[in-house]
Amino acid sequence: MMVSNSILGLNRFLTCINDSRVNRLTIGTYWILVEAEHGTGLVANPQNKMSIATVKEYQKKFDNNSLYQLALLVKSDDLIERAIGCAAINANTNHYGLKLTQDNGLSLSHYKEEKIVVVGRFPNLEQKLPTAIVLERNPGPGDLPEHEAPNVIPDCTQLIITASTWVNGSLPGLLKLVETAHVSLIGPGTPFSPILRQHGIHKLAGFLVQEPDELSRLIKNGAGVRQFKHLGIFGVLEL
Repeated sequence: MMVSNSILGLNRFLTCINDSRVNRLTIGTYWILVEAEHGTGLVANPQNKMSIATVKEYQKKFDNNSLYQLALLVKSDDLIERAIGCAAINANTNHYGLKLTQDNGLSLSHYKEEKIVVVGRFPNLEQKLPTAIVLERNPGPGDLPEHEAPNVIPDCTQLIITASTWVNGSLPGLLKLVETAHVSLIGPGTPFSPILRQHGIHKLAGFLVQEPDELSRLIKNGAGVRQFKHLGIFGVLEL
C-alpha cells in the first residue's frame, strides 16, 4: 500500500494532544512503542530490518521530545518518524482507563450471511472468517492484490481494515470505495478515538496496554503480538 501524507483525522488528533512528557520511546524489530503519562501507543514498525545503530540514532534524536512534538512526526516523509508520530497519537488516545468490550474485532456471528472484505492477512483469519475476501500488499495463496480493492469493496457488507493503513496513509482511499458496508479498523496500532466516526468508521478494535514496562522490554527484544498479548487487553470501541 502506497504511503501518502493522508493520516485520517490528523488535524483533530493533533488538536487533542496533551503536550505532556514522554516516558519512553521503544523501537523494536516489529513494533514501535511510545509511553506517555496516561497511556501507551503501539504502531507496527514499517522497516523490520533496522540495525542497532540506526535504532539508537532515532531514539537519541527524539529522546527529549514532548508527546506533541513526537505526534508532529506524522507529517514526516521518513517511515520510522511517521510511525513514531502515530504511536504518539495512540499514546494520547489509548489511555489506561478506557472502557472497552473485550474482543479482537474478528468475531462476526453471522459471517455466512455477509460479504466480507478484509484488508490485511490477520493471523488465523481462515478459521475466524473463512468466507472473507482478503486484500494484501504481498498476497499469499487465496489473497487478492491490493489493486483489486475497487472491484470488491463497493458491494461488500463488512469491511475490516488493518490499522497499518491508517499509518501509511492508504486508509482514506479505501474508505472512498465504501458504499454501504459496516467498517472496522483493527489491530494493535488502532487509535481508540471517536474522531474516526466522522470519516465513516463504525468500529475500532485494538490493543490497550496495561503493563508498559514489560511490554517495552519485550518489544526491544524483538517480540511480536503473540509474545506480548498478555500485557494488555484486546478490546472494541463501537462508534
